[in-house]
Amino acid sequence: MSAPQRHWAGTVLAVAAAFVLLAVVVLGAASPRPSAVEILPRPAPTLSPEPAPSLPDLDVLPSASPLFPAPDVEPLVLPAWADDVLRLLVAAALLALVGAFLYRLRAELIRTERRHAADPAGNEAEIPEIDDEELAETLEEAVAELRRGIAVDGAVIECWRRLEHVAVSSGVFRRPAQTSEEFTVEVLSHAAVDATALGDLAELYRQAMFSTHELTDADRDRAIAALETLSAQLTGRAAP
Repeated sequence: MSAPQRHWAGTVLAVAAAFVLLAVVVLGAASPRPSAVEILPRPAPTLSPEPAPSLPDLDVLPSASPLFPAPDVEPLVLPAWADDVLRLLVAAALLALVGAFLYRLRAELIRTERRHAADPAGNEAEIPEIDDEELAETLEEAVAELRRGIAVDGAVIECWRRLEHVAVSSGVFRRPAQTSEEFTVEVLSHAAVDATALGDLAELYRQAMFSTHELTDADRDRAIAALETLSAQLTGRAAP
């Protein structure tokens, strides 16, 4: 074989070898190859029902017991007569309340009858409640002061003011047009005292209260006489 023939035969073999090598590379690239890192699929989560909590067995629970057990106490048994005694006490208390109410009611009725009594003309007049002993003591104290030599004016005025206090305490209502002197005379007149002695004492009070001259010893004797007359009348009536 000549040199040019060997040259073309080498070229054809080189091309054929390159073609074969290229075909092998293409075939190798086209065929699937296993991956160097295998990725495994993750399984999907599944929901599983949770078991229901189990209730404790009541039979096996410990029984509650107090720290300090109550002592055994026998029931109190009252005697048979206790009910009767209780009923009697309640009845006695009720009777006492009713009695106290009736007593107060009777006293109020008597007081009302004494305050409002019919006069001969048929009109209703108030009857004062005057304590004869208290009034007599007031008069006797005034007599003692006059006898000790106290000024007549002051002794008579003080005595009359005490009589006004007795009149006010009688419970009779004073009319708006009445003076204190008129009111006292009217109230004490209902006490059935000597009207002359009461009038003399009222006149001496007016002189001592409003006159420009002082009362004399004669007026002192006059006042003592009037006071003793009234006191003796009241003391005799108050005596049992």
